[in-house]
Amino acid sequence: MQTAAAKIKNSGPVRIARKLTRNGTVMVFPGQITDPTMPVAWRKVWRTHFSINLCEALELSRNSNIRDYLLINEGDFVSVNEPIARRSDRKTRTLNALYSGRFLGVCSENLIFEADAEDLESVSAGFPGTVTEIIPNRGAVIETIGSYAAGVWGNNRIGQGILLTLNDIAKEGIFNTQSLSMAMAGSVVFANTCLDPEVLQSTERLSPGGLIFGSLPSALLPIAEQLPFPVIVTDSIGTGRLSDPIYNMLGENIIKCAYLYSAPARGNMPPTAEIIIPQEEISAEKNNMLADVSVNSRVRILDGFYAGEIGFVTELLPQETGGDGETEPIGDRVRVCIDAETIITLPVNNIELLQDDKPRLNR
Repeated sequence: MQTAAAKIKNSGPVRIARKLTRNGTVMVFPGQITDPTMPVAWRKVWRTHFSINLCEALELSRNSNIRDYLLINEGDFVSVNEPIARRSDRKTRTLNALYSGRFLGVCSENLIFEADAEDLESVSAGFPGTVTEIIPNRGAVIETIGSYAAGVWGNNRIGQGILLTLNDIAKEGIFNTQSLSMAMAGSVVFANTCLDPEVLQSTERLSPGGLIFGSLPSALLPIAEQLPFPVIVTDSIGTGRLSDPIYNMLGENIIKCAYLYSAPARGNMPPTAEIIIPQEEISAEKNNMLADVSVNSRVRILDGFYAGEIGFVTELLPQETGGDGETEPIGDRVRVCIDAETIITLPVNNIELLQDDKPRLNR
């Protein structure tokens, strides 16, 4: 039997490392405000390869040095509609990427790409906080002010909700049929234990944000593992009560938002079952309206191959027009400079406008 929660903090700074087991790509930066689902780091493998015949695409002669027409370098990631090659003589042509992928190099007259990334491993923040430290190639340390407890078991889910208890904990505190209520919807509910497998299974239809138990019999763990929301056991596998420190910590934070985070053992990292209750809610400033984005705006890329990268807007692009002069309804786009050699085109709803706390590029 496992006993005693690993760590409890009733109030104060909470620092949590979110990291990969092996080197990968870190997608956050120091000072960044996180939300629970924000990816912190990932490792991927590429499953699909494809090629583009550049001579045909740009109508080049067979003896042309096609590298002279490239706008990208080997190893670069490209997004859909990003320019990848251009011919600027009397036969002006621009080749845009039809798919997102990573450019591997040139073979004969063909540009070789890889795509269809498959996640090998990823970690998300799990709670709102501030990135205070980057763990190179692995992840980051995220900090908030509030309460924290590490339990002994979790079902490898992430969730959140207003913290409630539907039982009189002083009297048994067993989660039973009387505990099932529509008040659970979207809330994180805590109780001493649950002994009835049918009651535990029935919680799924009420869609709680999560469940916290002081103990849970081993026979009920398979049911808890299949529930679509997080279940955290704080003190022991078996039957028992919430320990006094855990009970006091949860009781002091009733009707605050609680964030539950559990993950399986990975590599040499032990399993995780955490309860984080920030003292105050913070959230990232997100405003993706084109009217609020201008040239030199500092932005963060939200999704895709460059997710997490920071850059500056270099150009606001109008909707493209086809060869017949008609406007193509592809939505508002911006061109973003990540570094001296990386400029990409993105839809405006794939960027987050950041506070202007760093010098801007002069262009």
